[in-house]
Amino acid sequence: MKDGKIGVGLVITIIIVCVLVFSAISMYSYANTLRNESVGYETQLTAQYLANQAYLSAYIGGFYEQVGIANMKSEKMDKILTDAVKGRYEKSGGFSSNGSLFSAIKEAYPDLTGLNIFDKIMDYISSKREGYRADQTKLLDMLRSYDKWREMGIVQSFIIKSILNVPSERLEARIGETVLKGQIARDKMYQIVLTEGTTEAYQKGTMKSLSVKDVK
Repeated sequence: MKDGKIGVGLVITIIIVCVLVFSAISMYSYANTLRNESVGYETQLTAQYLANQAYLSAYIGGFYEQVGIANMKSEKMDKILTDAVKGRYEKSGGFSSNGSLFSAIKEAYPDLTGLNIFDKIMDYISSKREGYRADQTKLLDMLRSYDKWREMGIVQSFIIKSILNVPSERLEARIGETVLKGQIARDKMYQIVLTEGTTEAYQKGTMKSLSVKDVK
């Protein structure tokens, strides 16, 4: 009888050990899958944030060359450009020839009398504004997807937050030579600015008038 009890006890012990080992392997596999997913989310967010900054820099820096008025670089035009991308003129005629953007340019540059140059300006600003708005929308959608993934499920959210420490150091918001990481980077990415060709606006989340030296 004693040998029988020992045999049954041994079998139960083996079963318990097997269950524990299987559970540990399953938990490790699950946690590893979540970690791989976090790597995908965070590397893509980091890359998109950099891409948005590069787009803005190209928008400001390339305006004068593309429109063909390189000799008219000024803070006035920079201000008009930034206001246009912010959407200031949309409710007052937009980019039409009778709109407030047209009036602002004409007032600042009375020598620009040819309609062709105005058409070039309007086309350039309009296309770049839509492009940047699309980039910002993409970044926001990526952030929302990332946040939803982090909060889904009691077990999943616990592992992501407490074991994997996500947002992790892989998530980076690079602003010039400054690198924000983790939760701070995630919060900074939500500070959407409508246009900026300089590092300062990405740091403050606001827009100031640019001078030519800022965009070179």
